[in-house]
Amino acid sequence: MAATADIRFKRMKAEYETVRDAQDGILNRVDTYEAALLGLTEAVAENTRMLQAIIKHLQVPYEKPPMGFQKEERRPPPDFPA
Repeated sequence: MAATADIRFKRMKAEYETVRDAQDGILNRVDTYEAALLGLTEAVAENTRMLQAIIKHLQVPYEKPPMGFQKEERRPPPDFPA
């Protein structure tokens, strides 16, 4: 009986360690992706600031596009046969 219990405990321990290793690997990848995403977010913010500075410096008239989806009426080209 004791030998059976030992075998079960060893198998449970091995399964636990396997699951734990998988969790650790996933969390390590999440940390890596989180750092990369933060770096990309900062790069986009910096590019936006630089673009705004260029637009201001060149005195380009710039209007922000309206927010949301603007549905445009689709018409066939003027030379399209009816």
